[in-house]
Amino acid sequence: MDTGIIFLLGVYLVPLALVSAVGAWADGRKPYVALGLGAVGVGLAVLASVLRPDGRYGLRDIPELSAALIVRLWQAF
Repeated sequence: MDTGIIFLLGVYLVPLALVSAVGAWADGRKPYVALGLGAVGVGLAVLASVLRPDGRYGLRDIPELSAALIVRLWQAF
């Protein structure tokens, strides 16, 4: 799998973790799912940044990687 896709998956899991944490807080539950999603998201983003052959990913790379992923998905169908 491409490191860009791994990075995007990690970046997109972190906001889902925040939403899950707010939902758990509103219901009075412990945010176990949010902690798991956050840990996996951060781990994937860091892993992709470390495995990238020409350096690290940054926040400026997200729009370009997202557009490239959409194009790849569009071409697949």
